[in-house]
Amino acid sequence: MKFQNLSSYRQLIFDFHPTPKYLFNNFVVCEENEIAYKASLTVSQSPLEGINPIFICGESGTGKTHLLNAIGNSIRHSFHPLNLLYVSSSDILERYNNTLSYEEIIDISREYKKVDILMIDDIHLINNIEIVQEQVFHIYNELVSKGKRIIVAGRISPDQMTGLNDYLKSRLLSGMIAAIKSNHGTIKKSILKKMALDENLIISDASADYILNHFSRDIEELGKIIKKINKYSISSKRKVTPELIREAMKSHE
Repeated sequence: MKFQNLSSYRQLIFDFHPTPKYLFNNFVVCEENEIAYKASLTVSQSPLEGINPIFICGESGTGKTHLLNAIGNSIRHSFHPLNLLYVSSSDILERYNNTLSYEEIIDISREYKKVDILMIDDIHLINNIEIVQEQVFHIYNELVSKGKRIIVAGRISPDQMTGLNDYLKSRLLSGMIAAIKSNHGTIKKSILKKMALDENLIISDASADYILNHFSRDIEELGKIIKKINKYSISSKRKVTPELIREAMKSHE
């Protein structure tokens, strides 16, 4: 996509709405992600105050995107006049890669600078891409100098990004690093049990471990699995056990 018509690009930014399903009240809080959760909640309550930027780091599937969107949804509800943008670094890369000239790159960066709150997901994707890092650096400086808010998420903290230039790295490290600890088993089990409770289904640790050890750990897939198990449990009038889970999943093959 070539951004030759920047008016449509402006519309894209200011019409953005966070994903509605990602809220604070359905985020599963556990010891591993409690710091990131509390930091995100604080930002949502006072979006233009406090430590800036907030950098949420953690492995894939640990809830970073959920928290960013929860912040966005909360701010949309309580601080509607603020201009808010959530963007993945993959989108940033695509937009910059499809520009025709350096002048267009500057024009795109200028649009990012108009928001009150900028949330950048998957920042690790711009590692080793100097021209994009340069623009993010200028966007950062412009927004912070105006008292605007920046929230960033990535799989690793800035000091571990070896392909990140020093001046952008120093900016990202100047705020708060809210790390989600890398204990996938505990986090995924907590999420799985919360999904089950949302379906009025109680599963034991043994059943949760069986699901996580034998099926996809993707969050959306886990949600589908829970629905299948719940339906099978109700129809067979039996409680959930590893044996029932095996039967339920075989019946849907």
